[in-house]
Amino acid sequence: MKPARVSTFIILFISTLFLPFTFAEDYMRWELPEGAKMRLGKGERANLEGHLTDIGRARSYQFSPDGTQFAVRSSIGIWVYDVQTGKESTLAIASMSELSTDIALDPNWQTFAKIGKNDTTIELWDLHSGERKKTFEGPERRMISVAFSPDGKMLAGGGFDGVIWLWNIATGVRRQILTPHNVVEEVMFSPDGRTILSSDDKDLQLWDIAPGELKARLEDTTGTNNIVFNSDGTILYGASRNELRLWDPDTGKIKMRLDVASFYTTPPLFSPDGQTIASTNKKDYTVQLWDPQTGQLKNTLPIGDPKYMKGIMISDGVPKVVNYATRWISSIAFSPDGHILAVATDNEIVLWSPNTGKPKVILTRKGKFYHLLFSPNGRTLAAKNESGIYLWNVDTIDPEKSEFQHTITGYSAGVNSISFSPDGRSLASGYRRKNIKLWDVETGKLKRLFKGHPYPLWVQSVAFSPNGETLASLSISTQSSAHKAEILLWDTATGEYRVTLKGHGKVPDRRIPNQSGLAFSPNGKTLVSGSGDGTLRLWNAETTARDSFFHGLRGTLFGHHEVTLKGHTYHVLSVAFSPDGRTLASGSSDKTVRLWDLRRRKLKATLAGHTEEILTVTFSPDGSTLASGCRDGAIHLWDPATGEHKASLIGNNLFTRPPNLPRRNDDPSYITARGRSAVTSLVFNPDGKTLANGNSDGTIHFWDMRTREIKSTFSEHIGLNSLAFSSDGGTLASGSSDGTILIWELEP
Repeated sequence: MKPARVSTFIILFISTLFLPFTFAEDYMRWELPEGAKMRLGKGERANLEGHLTDIGRARSYQFSPDGTQFAVRSSIGIWVYDVQTGKESTLAIASMSELSTDIALDPNWQTFAKIGKNDTTIELWDLHSGERKKTFEGPERRMISVAFSPDGKMLAGGGFDGVIWLWNIATGVRRQILTPHNVVEEVMFSPDGRTILSSDDKDLQLWDIAPGELKARLEDTTGTNNIVFNSDGTILYGASRNELRLWDPDTGKIKMRLDVASFYTTPPLFSPDGQTIASTNKKDYTVQLWDPQTGQLKNTLPIGDPKYMKGIMISDGVPKVVNYATRWISSIAFSPDGHILAVATDNEIVLWSPNTGKPKVILTRKGKFYHLLFSPNGRTLAAKNESGIYLWNVDTIDPEKSEFQHTITGYSAGVNSISFSPDGRSLASGYRRKNIKLWDVETGKLKRLFKGHPYPLWVQSVAFSPNGETLASLSISTQSSAHKAEILLWDTATGEYRVTLKGHGKVPDRRIPNQSGLAFSPNGKTLVSGSGDGTLRLWNAETTARDSFFHGLRGTLFGHHEVTLKGHTYHVLSVAFSPDGRTLASGSSDKTVRLWDLRRRKLKATLAGHTEEILTVTFSPDGSTLASGCRDGAIHLWDPATGEHKASLIGNNLFTRPPNLPRRNDDPSYITARGRSAVTSLVFNPDGKTLANGNSDGTIHFWDMRTREIKSTFSEHIGLNSLAFSSDGGTLASGSSDGTILIWELEP
């Protein structure tokens, strides 16, 4: 039977066409820190499925037990959606690390548990109200993993003391299981909740929870990752590069080895009834179905043509010509009733019958899908791609009735740079591995994406021209390993790409800096860029290669580049023009600030005194002061006319690291002091009376430039790396590596 093809191109095109312009909803004002009035973006979507751990398979998103709600973990917390409408219902704020083990959802979907700020407690939070319900005291040493029992009545945790800690959630009573582990890296309950599996660098041990005794140690776990129980707990299984291993959870002995290559493929999967193992093969673009009792191959599902290309492989020092598949299977998932096996590939998800080995329906969409997941009731299928998380309504009895439901969007990679338009009405944001976005500051709506460039961008800096008609972005080229900086010019009215300015050299040590400098001159005629090659380059900012043939020809023949300024010995991270346009300041990883005479195109002065790389430089509006901020937390003020050091806001002496901060009351005993957070951004307000200082720990300090004292502080924007004042000084925006932008309202 030829499978039916359910096309969602038209539906998705219409929905995504209008989605950005209806983006601003009430959720942008949920759970904001004090002083903030709006959040742009939902944070960076987690990618826990890609984490290789000894035990467990973490999920970046999951369904509620009844399948009516859908939770997505991001860098700022857990977003909960209504599956029927695709709308946001709640946000539970929880600052999260990249670890897959530091947070766990209650199986009943009422609470979630996370490791506390001091790493020695477990906090229990209400998933729907976002309120903290309980705090369970833990050990004195740091904890790194937490898990719920299947019935949701018990919490388990592990960490650097080598102990498995168990809490009764209702009573708070705590007990412990002493292990021989140096560190309990992960903990996982068996499906019946009677056994707990612990790991320490491939040493996996099974514990009987009731008596707290060791049951067994898993043999030969070398090279295996993400070991899990099957649905009834009778088998533990995990894959190495070349084989799938099955263990007996009572004895720890290996029951079977299957010749299943899992390197760069989706992990093997048990069917819900435990009678079939599904695995993928990148070499021939198939799915194999195995009998776990006999180890025999039951069936092979031919997914399609892998489209091989020739390549060179070095084996034992000898080069060989081999075939490489350009298409592969990115994810597989069984429906809860076992009637459907979903297989994700390029541009489509195929729903197969495991019993007949025949495809039933094909769900199409442009792009590669990952991390397939069925809801517990089997009615919804979730899949992720670069555009968002897609939800399909799936009929496992009659798959041809399956249809697209919603796309969950709004997540972004880290924000590297932000810039207000000259009129203060729009805000541009540049992202790591993402496009550039333009926001309406008043409504929070996404006005447009900047597009038309032929390949993905790694945006490090964005800047508006003084007339607001052009946006410049500095990006690291993703097309070679040289990591050269490229400056792109965009039309702000349409979002269309105009031209690329090239000329920067490669990064010498291949260490890509987290940021680079970019700025327009006050008259808008010159654009300056600083990059990882250690140079500053001045460009003709009035180039619009598309609207003039002769102008474009001039750029092609002679280049848009005007001059190169050399002097820094390492990455140039920040640049700023003086208000009169005569002086250029640059801050570098070489720990110096340099002042350049733009009329003579020569170095004017080298300002030394910082002890770490300089992340930000900015001039006061009257040009009388230059402020510079450093990774060690120091802020120095300079006279740009003479190059002399005027004062320090943080760090009283040049060439001296600022003193540490005292420990907080809630710090664990092993922390005796705290280092200062890096100064990632400095901006003067338009009247020059206030200097805003952004730190990577999420704090924003406002300095009174007359008294040189802090007059107010905002906080809780962790990973902050960019600040921008609106032209009237009434609004401040902050961008963060967590993928969000916060809009702060300032008092007059």
